[in-house]
Amino acid sequence: MRSLLLASLLTITVVAQPLAAEPALDVPLPGKRSMVRVGAVPNPVTEAARASAQMLFEGLAARDPAQVARAIERIEAHQSCEVAGGNATALIWLARAWLRANEVGLEAARPEPKLERAYFDFFLGEDARNLREYLQRKYRAGDYTPNDPETHLDRLTFLDDMLLFNNPMRSQWDATDRVVEIIAGLKSEVSRAIDLGAGFGYFSTRIAEALGPAAIVHAADTEETYVEQLKTFVDRYGLDGVRPVLSKPNDIVVREPTDLVFIASLYHVLYAWSQPTERDAFMETLNRTLRPGGYLVVLDNRDHDGVSLHNAYVDREFVQAQLYHYGFELVANEDLSPYRYLLVLRKSAPQAPKPPVYTQAPGQDSIRVNDSHSVIHIGSLDSFDITPSGIAAGRLMLKALTDSDPKAARQAISLYDKIIPNENFGGEYTALQWIAGYLVATEEEKHELTRDPLTAEFIAYLAEDDYANLKLYIARKYKLQTTAIPIEEATDEKTREIGIVRRQALEDFILFNNPKRDAWEQSPKIMERLPLKAGDRVVDIGSGPGFYSFKFAERVGPTGQVLAFDTKDSHIEYLNGLANKWGLKQVVGAVSATDGFEIPEPGTADMVFMCSLYHILYGVSSQAERDGMIASILKALKPGGRLVVVDNGPVEAGLLPYHGPYIRQELIASQLKAYGFELESSEQVIPQRYLMVFSR
Repeated sequence: MRSLLLASLLTITVVAQPLAAEPALDVPLPGKRSMVRVGAVPNPVTEAARASAQMLFEGLAARDPAQVARAIERIEAHQSCEVAGGNATALIWLARAWLRANEVGLEAARPEPKLERAYFDFFLGEDARNLREYLQRKYRAGDYTPNDPETHLDRLTFLDDMLLFNNPMRSQWDATDRVVEIIAGLKSEVSRAIDLGAGFGYFSTRIAEALGPAAIVHAADTEETYVEQLKTFVDRYGLDGVRPVLSKPNDIVVREPTDLVFIASLYHVLYAWSQPTERDAFMETLNRTLRPGGYLVVLDNRDHDGVSLHNAYVDREFVQAQLYHYGFELVANEDLSPYRYLLVLRKSAPQAPKPPVYTQAPGQDSIRVNDSHSVIHIGSLDSFDITPSGIAAGRLMLKALTDSDPKAARQAISLYDKIIPNENFGGEYTALQWIAGYLVATEEEKHELTRDPLTAEFIAYLAEDDYANLKLYIARKYKLQTTAIPIEEATDEKTREIGIVRRQALEDFILFNNPKRDAWEQSPKIMERLPLKAGDRVVDIGSGPGFYSFKFAERVGPTGQVLAFDTKDSHIEYLNGLANKWGLKQVVGAVSATDGFEIPEPGTADMVFMCSLYHILYGVSSQAERDGMIASILKALKPGGRLVVVDNGPVEAGLLPYHGPYIRQELIASQLKAYGFELESSEQVIPQRYLMVFSR
């Protein structure tokens, strides 16, 4: 291990990327902060919010102004404790509007601005039917039980987004007037615009009004129900200049030459969540539509002392760098509030864009950005995208399992042989292919296939109850059968989270303990390079069902100890069950929180190990969760102990990544440096997989 090449990843790009025609950019890194956060729940339900919603629902149902007024007071009391940009201000506005309507009549209470009137009518019309439905679906007010569990979540998302997106109080945190003022300042050059991710037209209508009666604003969104609702608003309320458009994730659809494209609260998704190929295709269609010299205006979230609107943000420096490589140069950059910023960029074609200029403090780390690739990608949390070939193979697997059909199993094996090299060699395809092979094997071949004890337990676990859980998993993931969603899971956020976690846990189990993992991951090579010996104490964070934990147990022996932590109960239950079955007293599993863990004897761990987890810690966890987890690691390690991070990086063009998510090593090295760690060594294990060793 000591012979590994020591290299500072903060000045050397370890993961090679194809050189772009434009100059490379050195983008400053933010220390302990992450430069992006995506994937967290944007508007979570708290117990205080649930109680207030119940009070408001009861007041509306009973038409009791005093009860509604008390509900407003309760919402105001806990508003500061809710997520920034949440629905509290919208509920307060609607409740006050209801009180006024109760006092002066519905017609007299309707606001003058057209879109506010549409919002008022939508939620408060027909005796506040849609508002009461929202409170029922979101908070289970009135002990609500849906009669449509299969469509309940879609309807809830629709209502939730309507409430949030078109909130008349949105200007409190969105600086709406300033955004429109900046766009209006471009009026002499702009008569055709596109509002991407327009939702229900909040900005589309304001931009159209600001640009004047001759302007056309295409309000594009990928959600068909949102586009249809906006069409209703346009027709009913005379929203002049707004043309709703159903777009696609990889195509904005609008083909008319356009002067300005506006993107609000969407670029953090494009940057870190969207599939890279989808983003490239999306930007290509944007470039074709936007005229040379046309404007791209990006409104997005910034981190403010660990707090961000809707638990999501992306640092503007990385947006600028990516858009520079897509052919845009910066015109204006403004902080709108502690939570929002606005970038105005211009399409420079046919000239080359001017590179952005960054301010870098002395000693501040930076990362080199050579092209339009994101430095982190989180969106493929469930291994890979579902493809037509993957669906076809999944259908064959389901038939093989359901009908005990060896022909279908052999066909699945053959199809996986064809698609694994092109789609997914480190995800579940190889595991499902192994299972198909097991199904058609002779007893002697099955004995050989399960010679490894962990592999034998893998198939035994999945085979329980005639492969019931595996069948359900394949049917749901590949949408091969209609599988009923339990009512509790559909209506209760916590139960829904548990249901999702259980399905994720099964996917994790298939991915982590995949019998073919050693072959594609080169796990033995990773084990060779770990600073471990007999008698050592190891902490395995994000252990899953124990793939590495049991390898560590063999290495440290009965005089050592392996402390395995995971946030999923089922993984720890499985791991502890195997440890007890095999008499491995040195293996102890425990469920951890997302913000840390505790070992029995702090300061005694020789190694803390983290595999395929840091990209989540970096790009999904909150600052508080990350601070807590790193503090737990520091507390656990003995003097001279090591933190080992195994994760995924981007690969060169033309190479197939083994797995979807990735994070450039420089982000990890810089962040852990800010927390007090020193990078000792780094090694590329396979083209996407790397191993980093840190000391305190």
